[in-house]
Amino acid sequence: MADHAYYTLVTSLPHIDSLFDSKITPISRLQLDRRLSMLNQEDQDTLVKVEQLMHWSHLGDNVDETALIKLAARLHGELPSQTLRDLVNWRLDMRTVMAALRRKRQGRQAPGDPQWSFGTRYAYIRRNWSHPTLGLQHAFPWIPQAIDCLNRQDYLTLEKTLLEAVWRRLDDAGRQHSFDFEAVVIYILRWNLVARWTTYDGEQALERFNELTDRALGDFINRLPGTAFGTNL
Repeated sequence: MADHAYYTLVTSLPHIDSLFDSKITPISRLQLDRRLSMLNQEDQDTLVKVEQLMHWSHLGDNVDETALIKLAARLHGELPSQTLRDLVNWRLDMRTVMAALRRKRQGRQAPGDPQWSFGTRYAYIRRNWSHPTLGLQHAFPWIPQAIDCLNRQDYLTLEKTLLEAVWRRLDDAGRQHSFDFEAVVIYILRWNLVARWTTYDGEQALERFNELTDRALGDFINRLPGTAFGTNL
């Protein structure tokens, strides 16, 4: 796809300047998808792969975790951009860290399977299971706050903490991309965060927490008997 086409698409998208101050998404998903039709087929296919890797809410409750790990590995290997591979790795690592923190809070041992999760950190986490922050507090500065939220069972604050971490990571990535395909993907991922946050209020947040405990991440964690968790991140 020509560079000028990316410029045309990016400049057609309304600005997203805030996550937690947003009351509605700046553009509906229907309108957004219409504008994304400007992408060529290859880019559209790649965008679908990224969203499949980043968002698991579309998955059912009876996902085969082994198959899911293989699917994630295949989709990740097909991503053409190092920036996108890095973003996906970071997000999958985040999920793995949260799964480990929840398991640790239950006093459970490290998972036995060598490849027990996604991303790039699962082996490191197994080796550093006894460390309170899994030895990853520098790579993921939000871990101490996440642990505190888990201990207090404050899942709304936990969700906000994790959403904010993702938002900042996307901001960092976005500074390197203005009018290219990566900029489009980063915009979509930020839009998804706003869409999630703007659906929340007190009771809805609790309902969503309960729903999420039965979905995506839970499908994975359910390999670890008795595990409970808080968010889809």
